[in-house]
Amino acid sequence: MTAKIMGIVNATPDSFYDGDPQNNLDKLMAKCRQHISDGASILDIGGESTRPFATPVEAEEEIARTLELVKTARQTWPEIILSQDTYKIPVALEALKAGANMINDVSGTPDPEMFKLVKDFNAQIVITHNRGNSQTMYEHTQYEDLILEVKEFLASKIEEAQKAGLTMEQIIIDPGFGFAKTREQNYRLLAHCSEFKTLGARMLIGLSHKKFLSQPNEKPPKRKTQTLCANFAALCAGADILRVHDAKETQKVLNFFHELEANS
Repeated sequence: MTAKIMGIVNATPDSFYDGDPQNNLDKLMAKCRQHISDGASILDIGGESTRPFATPVEAEEEIARTLELVKTARQTWPEIILSQDTYKIPVALEALKAGANMINDVSGTPDPEMFKLVKDFNAQIVITHNRGNSQTMYEHTQYEDLILEVKEFLASKIEEAQKAGLTMEQIIIDPGFGFAKTREQNYRLLAHCSEFKTLGARMLIGLSHKKFLSQPNEKPPKRKTQTLCANFAALCAGADILRVHDAKETQKVLNFFHELEANS
């Protein structure tokens, strides 16, 4: 199966890579259009930054930042998969009503009501390994066996989702790069993330420009080379979806990977 590109659309003033206080519908639609032109078949729209130490926002503010974008994107591209990046039930509900067909919940503890909501709308959900929240995640990086614990967590959440009535086709797992993990742990996770494929769900990998990829003194826009290398490693490990800021360059990595596979 050909891996898919998920283009990140941050409708926020404070995301670590491309938050913009001047974000408006026209600018955000232009970003969506560029992602699709560059090869993305999924758009991941977020109204709250989940970077470390980001300031939480209320559901009402998150809805205000994203709802018109979801509606307009759905009307403009009926065929595209629209994902709402949220862990809040009210935000997910409004997004699904507006045409979103995926919820990307990075909380690590999806509310059982979130599973029910996704089932009611016949949508999909991304379940991410995480601990704590954006303020406290780095207080929760102690693991006896990182890979085993992440795998057991994801397995338990898959089971919960299935008990709520979701099929495996509706469930996507994300090992949670950058969430409650040290630099060394993130590299170990990447080296072993093929082990999560045995859980039977599709796997989303989100590595784009994350801090652990930095070389000394590099800022986020300078992490593109490492991001592309890391995404190639993720494809080799069986990633089904790559969540990225740079769809055009990622499409080239995908093309190379699939040609390599076809001739191996």
